[in-house]
Amino acid sequence: MSPGEPLILAEPETPFWGFGEIMVALSVFVLALALIGNTALEVLGEKAKAGYWQVLEEFAAYVLLFAAIKVFCFVARKPMLKSLGFVPTVFSPASLAGIGLGLFALTFAIQLLIGTPDVETPFNKLLNGGWLSRIAIIGFGVTLGPVIEELLFRGFLQPALIQLAGVFPGILITSTLFGVVHLSQNANMWQSAVLITVAGFGFGVIRHMTGSTRASAVAHVAYNTLPFLSVLIQGFQTSSK
Repeated sequence: MSPGEPLILAEPETPFWGFGEIMVALSVFVLALALIGNTALEVLGEKAKAGYWQVLEEFAAYVLLFAAIKVFCFVARKPMLKSLGFVPTVFSPASLAGIGLGLFALTFAIQLLIGTPDVETPFNKLLNGGWLSRIAIIGFGVTLGPVIEELLFRGFLQPALIQLAGVFPGILITSTLFGVVHLSQNANMWQSAVLITVAGFGFGVIRHMTGSTRASAVAHVAYNTLPFLSVLIQGFQTSSK
């Protein structure tokens, strides 16, 4: 957004889907993840638990989830990406990235205040499963991962919750669910859930103000870059010892 250009906020959204469609999409994802995971275990054995296979399995389940959303959009005769808010915004990528980095600084400060136990999480175990797993997880975490999460949480879920409960409750509920979903990756530590919920609330505000999940995705990518870059550097330092 150039200096002097007026701030254009999004018009109120009226999603054509409801909680019936959301539950169907969620069921498709859960069933697909279970089926793909069990099949991978039978075919690959313990190798299926490696981080890079976990990324592939999760991505395949997401493909089927978006296929279900595509069907909803086809029936309603609506374009999927536009319906999910993946549209241009007046904000520049640099300003959105700056907001994402600012959100990271905020959550880091909160982490220092509330403290997070120094324990090995399931996510850490995946990252420590070798360089191929580390590269796959980091690559996904700073590219497709944030985009997928923004399309689903801020594009698909948040508008329906805002329509039901109002702007603030809708964003808060969405961001809380966002934090809860990440609990299992972080050894069910409530501190991690709080931090991710705060970040999710920031992404939700960006999405609502701009009307664009593309905007919140840019901020989300920037937010993820610092911790994943830290993980990559730590990996280099560990392997060089």
